[in-house]
Amino acid sequence: MTKVLLHSFLVLIAATGYSQVNTTSSFDFNKKFSVPELKKDLAILKDSLEINHPALYRYITRSKFNLAFRKAEKLIDRPLTQTQFYVIVSSIVTKVGDIHTTIEPSDELFGYIATRSKLFPFDVRVLDKKVFIASNNSGDTTICLGSQILKINNQPIGNILDKMEACFSDEGTNETLKLKRVEQRFAFHYHVVFGYSETFTIEYALNNKTSQIRTVDSQPFSVIKQKRIENQLKYPDLKSLFPQAPFLTLSTDTKKNIAILTIKWFQNDVLQEVNERFKPFIDSAFNEIRSKKIDNLIIDIRNNGGGESENASYLYSYLTNKPFRFLYAMETNQKNYAGDVRKGVKYAIVKGTDKYQTDDSTTTYQQFFGMNYQQPRKNNFSGNLYVLIDGLTISAAPQFASLVKQNNRGILVGEKAPGSLFGGSGRGYSYFYLPNSGLLAMISQYRLYLSMPNSKRKDVCIIPDFKPQKSFNDILYGIDKDLEYAIKLITESE
Repeated sequence: MTKVLLHSFLVLIAATGYSQVNTTSSFDFNKKFSVPELKKDLAILKDSLEINHPALYRYITRSKFNLAFRKAEKLIDRPLTQTQFYVIVSSIVTKVGDIHTTIEPSDELFGYIATRSKLFPFDVRVLDKKVFIASNNSGDTTICLGSQILKINNQPIGNILDKMEACFSDEGTNETLKLKRVEQRFAFHYHVVFGYSETFTIEYALNNKTSQIRTVDSQPFSVIKQKRIENQLKYPDLKSLFPQAPFLTLSTDTKKNIAILTIKWFQNDVLQEVNERFKPFIDSAFNEIRSKKIDNLIIDIRNNGGGESENASYLYSYLTNKPFRFLYAMETNQKNYAGDVRKGVKYAIVKGTDKYQTDDSTTTYQQFFGMNYQQPRKNNFSGNLYVLIDGLTISAAPQFASLVKQNNRGILVGEKAPGSLFGGSGRGYSYFYLPNSGLLAMISQYRLYLSMPNSKRKDVCIIPDFKPQKSFNDILYGIDKDLEYAIKLITESE
C-alpha cells in the first residue's frame, strides 16, 4: 500500500515543521466561500463517496448517510471559511468508519497556521479521555507537566474532545485512532475547529488536587518547537507521537530467553529513506533468533504507520509452519472494476449489490497481492509469540495482528487497534481536492476480506487479550506497561 497514508504524512508535516508546504502570503485564511460554491463541493463529495467507496454502508445505513448530507446542506446557510466547512463535512466522512477514507484542510491552510498564526501552547497526552499536559510551551512555567486539563476557554474538555474527534476517521465505531490523532494535532486542530484565540484560559488540576485557573498567551509554532526540544531534554523517555527512525530493530536477551522485534513501518519507500529494507532485515532477525535459540518473541507494532501488505504477510510467514491465506477476496464498485478487468483481474458480481468481488486467486497484479496461499519460511519461529498493539497500529499492521488473532498464533497486548479483524478497506485510493473550498479528500476503492466473504461474523476491531492500565507518569518517564506485561506473561509461563 505505497500511497495508503497520505493523511498520515500530512499530519507528520503538521507536527514537524512544514518545510514542504506552500506558505505564500497570498493564502487568505479568513476567506469565505459562497453558499452555492460550498453546496457544489458537498454534492461532489457525496457523489465521489457513492461512486468510489467499496463498502459505504458497512457501518452506516444508506438512509443515515443521506440524512447526514441533508443536515450538512442545511448548515450551509451562509458563506463559510474553509475550516468552518471542514468541520461540517469531516464529521460526515468519519461516519463511513474507514481509516483510509478521510478529508483534510488544504496544505496551504496548515502552512498558514504554522507560519503566520499562533497556537494553543501545550502538547498533550490523552488517557481514558482525560487530557494531560506533556509539554508546557507557554510563558507560564508554573503550570506543571502532568496537570489534567479540565476546561479551555470555559469549555469542558470532554466537549472539546468530542468536537475534535468527530473530524477524524477510525474503523467502524472505534475511537482509539481518533484520540491518537487528537494527541498528535491538538494545537493545530484546536485552531481549525474552534478558531484563533489570542489567549487561552485553562482550568487544570495536578494529582487530583484543587483546580487552578491560568490565562496564557498563544504562541507561534516556532516557539512551540523550541519549547518541545527543551522539554525533550528534561524528559528524554517521553516518546514521540510519531514513528522515529530506526523503524526496524531487534533486541535479544538470551538469559531471559526473549527477543523484542520492533516494526514501526511496513512501507518500503519510508524505510528506504532511512536506508532500511524490510525483507532483508526480517531474514536477519529470524536467523539471529534461531541461532540464539530464543523461545519467546515479542513483536511491537505500536505506532506503526502501515504500508505494504506483502511485508505484513512476509513477517507472518516466519511465524507459521503451514500455508496460510492472507487475503480471501477484494471487492470494488463498477468504476474500478472496469479498469481492473482490462488489467486481467477476474471478478464476479455480488448478487443484490452493485459490487464486484475478485474471482481469481492467480492474478499477478501487485495491488491484489495475497489471494493465493502464502508459504511459511523454512526457518520459521515456533516459540511463544506476543504482539503489542495500540491506537496507532494502522493499515497493514492490524492486518498482521488479524493473522495472529484469527490463527490463534499469539497473544495481543495493548489497546484496541483501528482495523477490522476480518478486513477493512484500502489498496487503491481516489485523491482529489474539492474545487471551491480546497479540502483534500481520500477515498478507499477496495474492500479487503481477511476471512471468507460469506462469513456472518459481526464486524469487530482487533481487541487485545490484555490491556494493561497506564498513568501519565508512565508515559512521561517511558515506563512501558505493555512491554512489562508481555514479559510478565513470559516469566509466569516458564
